[in-house]
Amino acid sequence: MNLKNWSNKNKTPTVNFLIDKTLKYNSFKDWYLNSNKIVKQYYPKDFNLFIDILSITSPLTNVKLNLINTIKTVDNIKYKRTNTIIYGLANKSIRTNLDKYNKIKKFSGVKINNFAKSLRLIDGYVCIDTWMLKAFNLKRHAPTKYGIKYITKIVGKIANKLDMKTYEVQACLWVYAKTEINGTRFKESHDFSYYLKSYFEQTKLDV
Repeated sequence: MNLKNWSNKNKTPTVNFLIDKTLKYNSFKDWYLNSNKIVKQYYPKDFNLFIDILSITSPLTNVKLNLINTIKTVDNIKYKRTNTIIYGLANKSIRTNLDKYNKIKKFSGVKINNFAKSLRLIDGYVCIDTWMLKAFNLKRHAPTKYGIKYITKIVGKIANKLDMKTYEVQACLWVYAKTEINGTRFKESHDFSYYLKSYFEQTKLDV
């Protein structure tokens, strides 16, 4: 199946439409950069561990809970504590990935690996979650191999046209979907810097 057939079959938005949405939400293009900087600030020695766990625990989880679960999980790993965290709807697959990571420092899943690469500011990768599927009018909970291939290709085209990184375009389209195609109560579009700052500020107050 080629790109044109895939787009026609799924009635995906035109590239020009997605470019317009990317420009409209361009103020959010630093979503990954801001997240990267704040993790380095608060976890300078454990940056890679934190990014990996943040990615592994991200499926089917809102940004705030993803961050809280990561903080707790990183502490459990560092201090060799028993992990009793329940990771929501994706608990089983997340725990399987955590077990794999603890053994060989690798994890499975295209979305998760691409999320980790984006958080490390590596260009060329696109994190495709349920919100990105919504942005492309795909009524699925997980992308097909064609979905991964062609969404990545389209985001790459937009990035080249606008002189942006792929993770910057993806962040803009993610915020577009969270803002305009969102029937849930989780309407936040904050990056991790917002919640990590709040967490440590609150921790100081509680001491």
